[in-house]
Amino acid sequence: MGHKLLIAILLSMLGVSVADAQTCQDVITTRQSLMKKSGAAGVTATAMIKGEIPFDLTKARAIFATFAEDVGKMPNLFPDCSKHGKNTTAAPTIWQYPAEFKELIAKFAADVKAGQDNTKDLDTFKASIQDLSHDCLSCHERFRVRRR
Repeated sequence: MGHKLLIAILLSMLGVSVADAQTCQDVITTRQSLMKKSGAAGVTATAMIKGEIPFDLTKARAIFATFAEDVGKMPNLFPDCSKHGKNTTAAPTIWQYPAEFKELIAKFAADVKAGQDNTKDLDTFKASIQDLSHDCLSCHERFRVRRR
């Protein structure tokens, strides 16, 4: 039996979930992975808006699905222990102003849902992506440390 499987079984016997047993660096890595995935979806959205690739409603829906999946996981990926870690760009303001941070995540989630509901063509897609871009910028300005 593998070492990780044995640990997971032992933890579950003790009533501790595997998610709870994740290290803080695992949480940081997970949130970085989600941000990269959302960033890649944003690049595709921008290319469609600029006409670099043709608008495709199926791709647009996939972009919103990526954002929805990621934003659904984000609120749980900032435990106190993840303030510091390898290559994290999460700003201390996340933990200093958690209500404001959660409000921005909730606004992004609502705007993703609106985009999913309202996108029918390129023009409605552009409008939704513009709202989401503003949400991202607002959050990153306040709650992200720029790498130098």
